[in-house]
Amino acid sequence: MKDLKLIKNDEYLNSIITESKLPDFFLEENYSSFIRVLNSRKLCEGCNGLDECRQASKGERLSLEYDGVLMQEIEYCDYALNKKSRENLLSKYVYCDIARNLVDLDLNNVRYTEDQKQLYLLMAALFHGKREKGIYISGDLGVGKTYLCTALANSLVKAGKKVAFVKVSNFFNEMRSAIGSNPELIDKNINKLKNAEYLFLDDIGAESVSEFVRDDILFRILDHRLENRFVTVFTSNLNKEDLLKHYQYDRKEKANLMNAKRLLERIDILTDDFVLTGSNLRRK
Repeated sequence: MKDLKLIKNDEYLNSIITESKLPDFFLEENYSSFIRVLNSRKLCEGCNGLDECRQASKGERLSLEYDGVLMQEIEYCDYALNKKSRENLLSKYVYCDIARNLVDLDLNNVRYTEDQKQLYLLMAALFHGKREKGIYISGDLGVGKTYLCTALANSLVKAGKKVAFVKVSNFFNEMRSAIGSNPELIDKNINKLKNAEYLFLDDIGAESVSEFVRDDILFRILDHRLENRFVTVFTSNLNKEDLLKHYQYDRKEKANLMNAKRLLERIDILTDDFVLTGSNLRRK
């Protein structure tokens, strides 16, 4: 005996039955299809994310379509759709090193404090093309420098801009490791950063300094960007004066003030300074 109440009492299936005015005899003839879809969708009940997914294929569940003929199809759940949306966004970056928990962030949904309001307005101006120079954002740990920059970067990518977002220490470590094993990668990534319409250099000054880092990579990138007036945004725990001291010495404590000055000159011309104040939001 086929229990039609079982499928009629399900909100999803009942919406299809009601909308398409499906008679009971049709439900009986296609009972197995309705039950398969019902069982598939019940596996999604109480799910809190793809890590908990009980489907045979993560994020996929059965659905029904009726257009004169009943068709059983596969659809993605909201968690899977969100994941695909995030992956699609990340794939559009020229170079991407943003935190995965900030992928959904943009200028429309970012929450900023009173301390961050002026910086948010500067970033909105950058997004809308109302300012040509980038920003050198300095400030203490955890005040929201990276958070706001990620919101701007994601918004620019969604608007179709060529954007590179770089965690400076990670990038230079990757480049150092490629010196002997993959030298082509070095030039490839340098070119990506040289020619991105918008480049975000996050946490500059936290990396170890060497002639390779300062002169062969960073100077080449910034010199090209200065010549082409591409927008560059920096975040740092150091002000520019301290950054100059940082780049004056390499890991062997060998001083080269002139090369450091040449580098800082380009940063200075590319950006306006902004000091972001406030408390450490990571501790709240």
